[in-house]
This record gives sequence, C-alpha cells and structure tokens, in this order.
Amino acid sequence: MVRGLYTAATGMMVQRNKMDVLTNNIVNAETAGYKKDTLITSTFDEVMLKRIHDPNVSIYGGSAVGSYSHGTHIDELVTNFSEGNLEMTGKSTDLAILGEGFFVVETAAGERYTRSGSFAVDGEGYLVTQDGNYILGENGRIYAGSAEFTVAADGTVGGALSSGDRLRLATFEDPGVLRKQGNNLYYAYGGAPAAPAAGAVIRQGAQEGSNVEIAEEMVDMITVYRKYEASQKVAGMTDDTLAMAVNLGKVGG
Repeated sequence: MVRGLYTAATGMMVQRNKMDVLTNNIVNAETAGYKKDTLITSTFDEVMLKRIHDPNVSIYGGSAVGSYSHGTHIDELVTNFSEGNLEMTGKSTDLAILGEGFFVVETAAGERYTRSGSFAVDGEGYLVTQDGNYILGENGRIYAGSAEFTVAADGTVGGALSSGDRLRLATFEDPGVLRKQGNNLYYAYGGAPAAPAAGAVIRQGAQEGSNVEIAEEMVDMITVYRKYEASQKVAGMTDDTLAMAVNLGKVGG
C-alpha cells in the first residue's frame, strides 16, 4: 500500500512540472522567436511481483503476478525548434531568419544565440538586443549607424553610416545541445561548436513569432489536470486504506 502512495505521489509531481512547462509556453506565446518546451517522462525500472507463501502456487504453477513500476519521473526537457509564423512589422530593426540558424549575441557570459530578431540601435550606433547585448557580424559588433539601414537577404548590412558587415548566423548539427538561459537566449551545452548557417535567409521588417499553438497547449493543460486529479484520488484512497489497516490493528490488539 505504501508503494501505491509513492507511485501516486510521483505521478502528481510529474504532472505539476508538466503544468509549469505548459504555463510558461502560453505566457510566451506572443514572444518573438520563442520555442516551446515539452517535458519527456518515463517510468522507473519495473520489477516482477511474485507470490510467496501461497499454497496455490504449487497447484497452478508459476509464482509471477506481473510487472510493477515504482512510478514516473522526468526524463528530459525538449525544445521544439520548428519555425514560427512570419509577422510583418515594417520596422528596419526587426529581422527574421527564414530557415535554420540563430543570431549570434555578445553577452558578458560569452556568445549566445537567439531566434528573436526584435533589435534596436543603441546610442553609439550598434545593433543590439532589447537587453542591450550586441549583435555580432563576421567582423565583430554590427555597426548600423542609425535606424536608417538595410539588411540584404544574405545578412549584409547596408546604409550610409553602416560598416557594411554581414550578420553572423550560426547553426548546430544537433539543436539539442542548445539550452535556454532566459531572455530568449541559448547557450551551447558542453561548448558544442557552431557552424555557419549557409542556407538561412534574412527578412528585414519582420519578426518570427513563437511556435506555440495556444489551442494545443490548453488541451494538454486539461489532460495534465485530469491526470493529476486521478493520481491525487489514488493517493487519497491509499491513505484511507492505510488508516483503516491501522485502526483494525488497534482493534485486533
């Protein structure tokens, strides 16, 4: 019976964590370039239950009752890197990547990567993220000079005051090495090397929307709630059974 209580409790914890992930996806549904997360779960190692001290075993043969799992646990958090819808804004500082690739960002912690092209030009004329981090080109920080600049499909920055550099776009053989660190930035786990995103195309005056489908997330939230509720009921029933066993023991004693 205690095993049942533990199994139900692990199920509740997993569903609670799934709900947190779904909530975060919905909150960021309007965030440019956001990629949805999915929580992958698996069961603990199964064991074989067998009957012991049962005289019927020798009569019918076979003592195995069946396999039993000690509950579920979180296996990994997976990010879906599929492209979001293209949203036209008309702003020169808004850039979108068509195809695979990430903008390379200079931060205090090192190079980071993002799909969000909601940029700005700072007081010194450099292209920066909304948090003030510099966007990198093939020759260093991208100097636009002013908001009156152009970006070609291959990422070349033009304009009367620009440096004429080209945006540096990076890609990874396995996108699974990327980890979120907040502010729509990613870092490469284990220092995995980045490669040039040769096939990517830049669209100026547009943003890539998030790839979150609100309807799907809401359906998943209802499913998670039902599973949590079922595990909660199992935990309650197991607890009631344990209480009855304790009371019967007191009466028998």
